[in-house]
Amino acid sequence: MNFKFLSSGVSLILALFVMTFAASCGDDDPVIPVVEGINVADGFYMAKTGVDPTAAAGLVAETVEDDGFSSQTRSGFIANYVYLAAGDYNMVQIASKKISKTFGGTAQTITDTGSGCDYNDYQVVTLADGGAAFSVAAGLHKVTYDEMTGEMVLYKIETPGLIGSATEGGWGSDVAFTGSVDANGGSWSATEVILREGEFKLRFNCRWSLDRRIDSSLGFGADNGYQMFINYGGSLSNLLTGNDGANIPIAAADVAEYTVDVTWDGADGWKVALTKTGEAPIITFVPDDHEWALVGDATPGGWDTDTDMNYEGVSSGIYTWEAASIDLVPGGFKFRTNDSWDENIGWGQVTLTGDVSDFSDDNGNIKVTTAASYKVVLTTNDDGGTYTAAFTQL
Repeated sequence: MNFKFLSSGVSLILALFVMTFAASCGDDDPVIPVVEGINVADGFYMAKTGVDPTAAAGLVAETVEDDGFSSQTRSGFIANYVYLAAGDYNMVQIASKKISKTFGGTAQTITDTGSGCDYNDYQVVTLADGGAAFSVAAGLHKVTYDEMTGEMVLYKIETPGLIGSATEGGWGSDVAFTGSVDANGGSWSATEVILREGEFKLRFNCRWSLDRRIDSSLGFGADNGYQMFINYGGSLSNLLTGNDGANIPIAAADVAEYTVDVTWDGADGWKVALTKTGEAPIITFVPDDHEWALVGDATPGGWDTDTDMNYEGVSSGIYTWEAASIDLVPGGFKFRTNDSWDENIGWGQVTLTGDVSDFSDDNGNIKVTTAASYKVVLTTNDDGGTYTAAFTQL
């Protein structure tokens, strides 16, 4: 009986101790304050009327293009790819989890014909502190704000594309993708894509950039606007805006047929994945071995310096090189490759078409009698057996 009494007493004491200890710990627990407000870092965001912005709608510093096809910083220039539901929006500034400023204005539609697939319209809003909300159509947009000019640009992204010497279209046309995007992210694919030794870039809507120079005849800079990038370079594992990174290389060992997947989401941005699906067809004609140019005293570089043509790609077995604009003066010229006379063609060796009434034979050179500007397109449909040069006077 004594043992049972002691056991019961000990149990009661232990129970009281546990209750007292638990109550004591509860009194001493640190109080975690509930911080009210908008749970994003300080900065600038797109915000739909009546809705708090999210991290995915933030705008961050981005480079712009300079006059030398490179990158330069621009004070106060911020940008991002943001999915926006249809509705009215402002740009807001967040400080300490609160909206400190609200910017708005009136949107106008601008047309820029730089898209190779006709996605040429975008919106420009001149923002003012306290300005009214502006209407935005649903979709994924490249959104930028430039503090120097006070303007916001919204350019709706419809499709990605690959372009470059590694693709069958060369630098003249994009690999086409199919897919879609919504608030949860985007996914696009292209199948049976042949990639050969060379390089490429990822760009959107078949364009490189949007030109926001105040005067298109002048250069870029603080006093004359800017040019915003609509493309990525760098590497597959580290995509970089515009010319922040070099073209993406394809090595000889990686030449193959691929499925290419391009994805986007608000957290991770853009991604490109290549999945090998087969071997690339063997070709005997390699365009990179035939870098055509015009040379002669009728051309800007004379007989010593080539005026290069750009390889535009192959379509239905037709390989194409182009000089978009070249000034020819009275004199003679030939076509040659790789800054060498090892491969050259002149009068009687190339079929001339188009505006060539002022051209004639001059001992194998192509003679020009009247100064004019031309677009020149050189093609072969038999792997370099014969060539045709089409001239269009500008």
